[in-house]
Amino acid sequence: MQKILIADDEEDIRLIIRLALEDKGYTVLAASNGLEALEKAGSEKVDLIILDAAMPKMDGYEACRRLKNNPSTKDIPVIFLTAIDVLKDKKKSYRLGAAAFITKPFEINLLIEEIEGALRNGKS
Repeated sequence: MQKILIADDEEDIRLIIRLALEDKGYTVLAASNGLEALEKAGSEKVDLIILDAAMPKMDGYEACRRLKNNPSTKDIPVIFLTAIDVLKDKKKSYRLGAAAFITKPFEINLLIEEIEGALRNGKS
């Protein structure tokens, strides 16, 4: 069973995604900020990470940078899910190694398609 980590400071978003992914058979972990996401990614075997760009303590961009610079987490696909819809932020996320960039509000089916594609392709 594949394990997905959701890092978002909005509890409602984490819950919506968790329920949809568990319905698809995924195991889901949750974090409310980038620092917590790094800790969980380092201590659990995670197959994919969903990151919000704007979170307290550590934003998603910094968390992604650290994940991709760590030999034990560098190959984990990262999908950004954020309310920030600015071209420079999209480019930044891809430069950092993101597999996808989805803006809020989002359709859960689109997110699931991106997750399945990233896991299938091993895209990191």
